[in-house]
Amino acid sequence: MWVELCDVCDADLPAAAAFIRWHHDPDRDPQSLPYLFCSWESEIMHAHGWARPARPEIPDAPPAPVLLAPQGLG
Repeated sequence: MWVELCDVCDADLPAAAAFIRWHHDPDRDPQSLPYLFCSWESEIMHAHGWARPARPEIPDAPPAPVLLAPQGLG
């Protein structure tokens, strides 16, 4: 899927508009780019009928074996 950000066409889409404002801001924060891009990409994918898969749940780690746990001095 090929997507392009257009100042005129995408101005009414919330995530795209935020990305456009960020791009035009001379004092833009580069740390916010990954979040803005991901939000815009998800918005465009949704508009074309695509969706991101749900993130799998990560099970809790099992407890550490007793021999590896720190032993207190008593």
